[in-house]
Amino acid sequence: MSERLILAADVGATHTRVLAESVATQQAVHEHVYENAQWVSLAEILGEFMTDAPVRAAKGEFVTGSLAVAGATDGLYCRMTNRPWEIDSRDLAKRLSLPSVRLINDLQAAAYGVARLAPADIVRLQAGKPVAGAPRVVLAPGSGLGVGYAVSQPAGYLAHASEAGHMDFAPNDEVQSELLAHLRGRFGHVSWERVLSGPGLASIFEFLVIRRGATVAADIVQDVERRGAVAVTEAALKGGHVLARSALSIFVGVYGAFAGNLALTFLPRGGIYLAGSITGAIVDAVRDGQFMQAFGAKGRFGDLIGQIPIHLVTGKNPNLLGAAMIGRHFAS
Repeated sequence: MSERLILAADVGATHTRVLAESVATQQAVHEHVYENAQWVSLAEILGEFMTDAPVRAAKGEFVTGSLAVAGATDGLYCRMTNRPWEIDSRDLAKRLSLPSVRLINDLQAAAYGVARLAPADIVRLQAGKPVAGAPRVVLAPGSGLGVGYAVSQPAGYLAHASEAGHMDFAPNDEVQSELLAHLRGRFGHVSWERVLSGPGLASIFEFLVIRRGATVAADIVQDVERRGAVAVTEAALKGGHVLARSALSIFVGVYGAFAGNLALTFLPRGGIYLAGSITGAIVDAVRDGQFMQAFGAKGRFGDLIGQIPIHLVTGKNPNLLGAAMIGRHFAS
């Protein structure tokens, strides 16, 4: 009898991470990351993965597909928020010859997946006073801004998606107020995602260039236009560029303030988990104190949210782990 495999994927705006996992052992058979811009559709990516040499060598049979997708979904269909892809689980199952395919919001999957993280996969930012069974929240800035949460049920945690990243951005100082006005002129409605995301970090840098009337070397401007947040982060952390460092400082402060808002909303004594591609690239900047200062600046409730555990996710992808968990549930 061939080995039974789960096809799990984390389908983001920029990358798709795909995993083949054994149902019996819960061990990875193969994992690969694809750049979405190089592919016409998700079906092409998954089809390529399923015929990749390591998967063929395993001589297994895929019994279900479980996909964490960056957008709202009813489990069957998703129109992605920051990529022009429409994903239909029934169409994918047919095209890939899978018995079934299920969709789950990527941050909902992450809220499940953090339970599978090992101690080596996280860095504690604030110990807090954890409470068993208390809510937990996952916050992940990347191409967009995702938020998921999980609450305890008699049978274990039940995770939920949210669109908290699209709530109104609230500035906390004069510069952030000017940034809000600048972004309002460009977009009209300004959500937290317009600031706390990859495009948001690039927008902060562009705003500072305009605000300070600075002359910036053409190569840096072109690099930011081409690579966005990656270019700003590299210029700040490796090149010591003054405006890039200022942009990153504003970003980290906004990150901490938004995480503090979520702490007040959910009282997640089970922990806040900071994930996403940008978090992994700026770990040192998040740990330097500014994040925690903004997180705790909640007036009379500063002491309360000081009890919330905060973890930086630096290891495995919780979105993918959560997708695999869901797939294993339906495969058993």
